Amino acid sequence: MAACASVGGGSQSSVDTTNKLNVAMLGDLPLPKDARISNEDSLVLGEGDAWVGRVTIYCGLPANETVAFFIEKYPQVGWTLLSSTKSKVSALVFVNTKKTALLEISEESSITKSSKIVMTVSPLSSKVTVPKK
Repeated sequence: MAACASVGGGSQSSVDTTNKLNVAMLGDLPLPKDARISNEDSLVLGEGDAWVGRVTIYCGLPANETVAFFIEKYPQVGWTLLSSTKSKVSALVFVNTKKTALLEISEESSITKSSKIVMTVSPLSSKVTVPKK
């Protein structure tokens, strides 16, 4: 927990505000319990189930445990894993009936074993067409 608090920086009131934002903005996307959003590195349009944008999140879990968290939890709330890549920056692609979510997960600190998550969420277009050859 200390690692996440120090990475996100700021006072206790900014941490409390961030916790409220987690719930309000990311409605259908669960996060590890100690996750902290970096407001400076994020752009969110909308809220609850209708939000889209890019959010940078820090948490105290090691990257491999963070990946496991998302793979376990997201299908429980209606997201389907489309693709996963495990590397220095692991990538998970999830889709539900309305949106796609790309999660890029990397090790933030080798000392604390904390991780950085960059989550990009966009609407799922029903008008996607495959280019003809």
